[in-house]
Amino acid sequence: MIDWPVNLPTLNSRAMGIAAGGANNAGGESDARSFILRPLGESDIDPIFQACQDPTISAFTRVPSPYDREMAEEFVRESAFAYLNRIAISFAIEINGEFVGTIGLHTLKLSDHCAEVGYWITDSHRGKGICTEALLILTDFSLNVMRFRRLEALADFDNKASQRVLERAGYNRDGLLQSRVTKPDGRQIDMVLFSKVNAQG
Repeated sequence: MIDWPVNLPTLNSRAMGIAAGGANNAGGESDARSFILRPLGESDIDPIFQACQDPTISAFTRVPSPYDREMAEEFVRESAFAYLNRIAISFAIEINGEFVGTIGLHTLKLSDHCAEVGYWITDSHRGKGICTEALLILTDFSLNVMRFRRLEALADFDNKASQRVLERAGYNRDGLLQSRVTKPDGRQIDMVLFSKVNAQG
């Protein structure tokens, strides 16, 4: 049975028992900075809207393009409803008080104790190990607090950066799913499936 907290907590690496710097400090992982995952709030609407003008985010995620401010408002304001109704979990990634991205769980299959992870990082904060550390924190919370037994992630076959994040966070490369996703331009592309399981599950 999933242990679903009444309120979505704020998480950090110290509280989750994860060493600062994530997976062996690979790729310049975080140092002593203040690093938290917290529920989304109204103050995140503008940063999300601005960040999602970056074509890289829409190219490798389900974020639509073009992306207007109303979409950011809907995403933020519906996140609490989605959590209360056990539809999805969305966190803001914050470093030293600055919004730098989002991470969460979607496509929840509660009866199977399974969920899919998703994330994106703002352009100016990529390549600093932020996403890896955020994924380590989310994974620990999901498997060891909420008691999910399997987390999955899909990465575009050519999104090597996202694949490296998953590998550094200890996810297993399960295989290639051929013609798994249809892109907005009509291309049907392959996706790489990753997973992380709770060994005690």
